[in-house]
Amino acid sequence: MKYALLLPVLAAFAAPATADARKKPQFDPAVLSRPTISATPVAVMISGFDSDGDGIVTHAEYDAGLDRSFRQGDADGDGAISLIELGHWAQHWLGDRGAIPGQYDFDRDGDDRVSRQEYQTEFGRRFLELDRDRDGKLVRAELILLSTPRVAPGAEQGPPGGPPAPGGKPPQR
Repeated sequence: MKYALLLPVLAAFAAPATADARKKPQFDPAVLSRPTISATPVAVMISGFDSDGDGIVTHAEYDAGLDRSFRQGDADGDGAISLIELGHWAQHWLGDRGAIPGQYDFDRDGDDRVSRQEYQTEFGRRFLELDRDRDGKLVRAELILLSTPRVAPGAEQGPPGGPPAPGGKPPQR
């Protein structure tokens, strides 16, 4: 009988805690904590091709870096990078075996090998993509990505203690 009287009291204390626990956070921390400046694995690799340290990767430095990275990737010296070698190459040059570009970016003929021509074609495409001013060289500004942190969909204000989101209300303290 005394437990029957205790049950409503416990339920009253638990209700606010469970209601608070069920509230959705106003902001997705993963979205709000995105960096504002980033670089792709390929951009990091290419910046390492700058042999004279002037902050500019010329086409000659780029070609020499590609040659060096291809030779390192072709561990058995057969003139192509096998899929197993490609995993080792990506770990060394891109920082992770699963980084892009990967097998399907390079191996256009589907023979499970990356020929020197396939390698050069893919990196030639990437050079053109990065060389925004089309001057034949890559400066650091062309190798980084600038992004703006986004507010979670439906959020009316910016991060707690920060400036309001565009069109949103000022943060409440």
